[in-house]
Amino acid sequence: MAFYLLHANQPSARRLIRRVPRLCNYRASNAITESDVVLRWGPAVESDPVAARVLNARRAVERTVSRVYMGKLLRRAGIRFPTREQLADPTHAPTRFVRHFRIPVFDLQPIACFQAEAEPLWLNRRIQRVSETFTEVALDDDPAAVRAKRLAVRALHALGLDFGLVSMGMNAQGFLYVVDVTPSPVLEGRLLELFAEAVEQFITREEMLARDGFGPVRMGADIELMLRNAQGKMVLASKFLPRKGRVGCDDRSVRYDGQRLPLMELRPDPDTNPLVLLENLRQTMVEAASAINRSQIEWRAGSSPFRPYTTGGHLHFSGVPLSSHLVRVLDNYVGLPLMMVENHATARQRRPRYGFLGDVRMKKHGGFEYRTPASFVVDPDITAAALCLAHLVVSHHRTLPVWDIYEPSLQAAFYDGDPRPLWPVFERTAAAVRSLPGYERYRDHIEPLYRMIEAGATWNEDVDVRAVWNIPVVRAASARSHPARSHPARLGLTIQG
Repeated sequence: MAFYLLHANQPSARRLIRRVPRLCNYRASNAITESDVVLRWGPAVESDPVAARVLNARRAVERTVSRVYMGKLLRRAGIRFPTREQLADPTHAPTRFVRHFRIPVFDLQPIACFQAEAEPLWLNRRIQRVSETFTEVALDDDPAAVRAKRLAVRALHALGLDFGLVSMGMNAQGFLYVVDVTPSPVLEGRLLELFAEAVEQFITREEMLARDGFGPVRMGADIELMLRNAQGKMVLASKFLPRKGRVGCDDRSVRYDGQRLPLMELRPDPDTNPLVLLENLRQTMVEAASAINRSQIEWRAGSSPFRPYTTGGHLHFSGVPLSSHLVRVLDNYVGLPLMMVENHATARQRRPRYGFLGDVRMKKHGGFEYRTPASFVVDPDITAAALCLAHLVVSHHRTLPVWDIYEPSLQAAFYDGDPRPLWPVFERTAAAVRSLPGYERYRDHIEPLYRMIEAGATWNEDVDVRAVWNIPVVRAASARSHPARSHPARLGLTIQG
């Protein structure tokens, strides 16, 4: 295994090579093997080598050459980006920024946060460095920095990049705008130190994984649903359920009041076997039925049971390190096929604000969650396929190829809920999955999803999840035993859907 830097002799690239002895100058594609890794530094003329894994592929780097083009792509992916006129005039509302951020990212991990308060910066020129007016702050010191680092990762991923420098501005209302992305920032001083350290850690991790592997992969989930009464109106989940626990409520509240919580959340115990996780999920449904105990209240899932609320099927992973390649595997092999069977009308209501490509968050337990899929519990067969497919591809992600679904037309098709342009990618991913050594174990669970896609079918979001899962309604022995009686947040409100 070797690690190469493909560059056009930029001073920053030469500095990085000197600082990281295990990083070699790229010579020719015929010297590259399948086990090698190539880091592209800026718009070098050479094509990407076919055999190796490439960070910052050529097509992704090309998307950043024109700022106007890049802005259109990012806005289509749901990311605020100023227009040409707004960039030329720093006094233009709503892009009159009171705070600026520079976030360097490597392998889709933020490696630092630099900020300048109320700096009257002109933004009509490309931003390739962190100036002395910026101060380095802790990544988790305040909520704005946390939002900025998440947006930086999201913007890079939307462009198909693995590393770079993302520049942002925050206006007086607290809205963050990406103002520039460069895949080859000027490496001097602290920024050179940060990237050199990140590359060193990346090489060490890759060598260790190639030698020792990882795992076993432990998978969990949190699944969001909403409640609907016989009159078709939304019922608050907080009328029946607490916030925490295996069966609880999502934190989203009505009009941000922090009390009236519309979304029920199922949090089954994780396991290394996706079929055990599936049974654990069923058991949380039984617990929820016992707590809610209303035969006339239906459970709804999918993308958006009640506007403006949306529901997701978030998949949790531990035992495997997060990487940009792993996120692309999840997008290609899990996010894309589940999108193809969604109700396309409600999917468009959910995306791209929620469930965008590469929607990943780190968790306190050390793992991460993949948040792109909608709430797939509309059908037990689809749920089984989603869990088995996700576990299988994450367990084998290092050997799986990925395709550039971040190309603008394909990304637009994903957010529009139009599976037709994405069909060739699905065919390739399905063939790759069927060739995996562990596929036969989960074949009977994954194939129903593939057959739905091949038939052009979509799931039915108008079903009662309890009914399709055959979850019984448990009647409480007395009013005193009802779990909702002592919970102050259960206000018993029914809200027009």
